[in-house]
Amino acid sequence: MSLSGLVVVITGAARGIGQAAAGQFLARDARVVALDRSWDGAEATATAMESTGRVLVTTADITDPDSVAASRQRALDRFGRVDALINNAACRQRYLFPPHGLASVLETTDQDWNTMLGVNVLGTLTVTRSFVAPMLEQGRGSVIVVGTGGSVLQPVAPGVWRGRNTGSRNEPYDASKAALCNMSLYLAEELRDRGVAVNVVFPGATHTTGSGEIAAARRRLGLTEAPYLRPEHLAPVLLHLAGQSSAGETGLVIDAVRWNRDHGLGDADEWRHTPLGDGRDQADARQDEHDGGGDAGDPGQGDDLQQAASAGDGQGGDCP
Repeated sequence: MSLSGLVVVITGAARGIGQAAAGQFLARDARVVALDRSWDGAEATATAMESTGRVLVTTADITDPDSVAASRQRALDRFGRVDALINNAACRQRYLFPPHGLASVLETTDQDWNTMLGVNVLGTLTVTRSFVAPMLEQGRGSVIVVGTGGSVLQPVAPGVWRGRNTGSRNEPYDASKAALCNMSLYLAEELRDRGVAVNVVFPGATHTTGSGEIAAARRRLGLTEAPYLRPEHLAPVLLHLAGQSSAGETGLVIDAVRWNRDHGLGDADEWRHTPLGDGRDQADARQDEHDGGGDAGDPGQGDDLQQAASAGDGQGGDCP
């Protein structure tokens, strides 16, 4: 399916996976609504996007229904429709537990859980409720949720499962993503007869702003990081799913790294991020130009490449 003219809403679009996805959709002549809680430090990105004439840059807190509704109205005023929504914005471990982003269940507080679930589950639901409305009116659309492999179970025997990456000290992030994945699969069934597809994608351990800082903090704790992937590795499956309706692929959970390999788009090594020669990561260096230092990275989207305490998920941050 051609993506030319498709109107795609991307949350957490100022950096990481969201920014990379926006670039790939623009390269295919789509229209993009680039939504983020703040564009501070990403002004150059916003200007570059807007200069294409096919991007609406908008600011919204996904936990605030009024600001989300205002962005939806701006999108409809500008483009007249919404064809796809990529739910990428998230609260991440690095915001709650700097600099390393590590916490076990008993190390967390009730407020940590309220914050994480408030953004990653209820905030994503707020965005979905708002932007799925024009899709339902059209009778066609696609909702894509960026999840994490650490939120799922793996079978060990018939009728027996165990958790995945349960030694990663990645709570309450993984728990919030488990709830989000479950909610998304229920929503897929709910919208199956109304033309709207809903799917979940799992990135690999993705490099984003501050990944070098969090990796350094974890090395000081004796933890070894898996190699980071460039945020662009998620784009192929996002491009594929954005053109779906419920008549096609819906109710699926897809590992982006495996999907790329199975579709001849390279294995993880071909998407690997390459650090700068001075020991800093590229995104860290770009952030240094804006504010004198990158913010910390966070535990990444779990996949088979990811060790127990891998870092950097590349999602746009939306913690209060």
